[in-house]
Amino acid sequence: MKKAFTMIELLVVLVIIGILVALILPNSLRAVRQGNYRACASNLRSIDTAAQLCYAETGDWNQCNTLAKLQQYFPDNVLPTCPYGTPYTLVSLGAGRGWASNKQAHFPNWPDIISPNAHVP
Repeated sequence: MKKAFTMIELLVVLVIIGILVALILPNSLRAVRQGNYRACASNLRSIDTAAQLCYAETGDWNQCNTLAKLQQYFPDNVLPTCPYGTPYTLVSLGAGRGWASNKQAHFPNWPDIISPNAHVP
């Protein structure tokens, strides 16, 4: 008597594995996407906090208008990186109007994070 699996048994196992992968993979990909989304949102909030600290120390938004100037407010002077690979930038709103994050590449459906003294209509 042979002790081996039949072709039908192997096909049944492969079909079951395929069904499990089809059920698990979309949820896993969604979890990764949500994790990246939340990490990016957290990074934008950290950049906003760093700008607020800079403004509190200097009293001048012009001293806080680039990420290079905000770098000292991050642990080990390391700026946050976007999980999507898109660099973060600050967009000036004009003299005395503050700044906004260029989040279009990160969250096209969100309003810009704008500094408190930005008077944007």
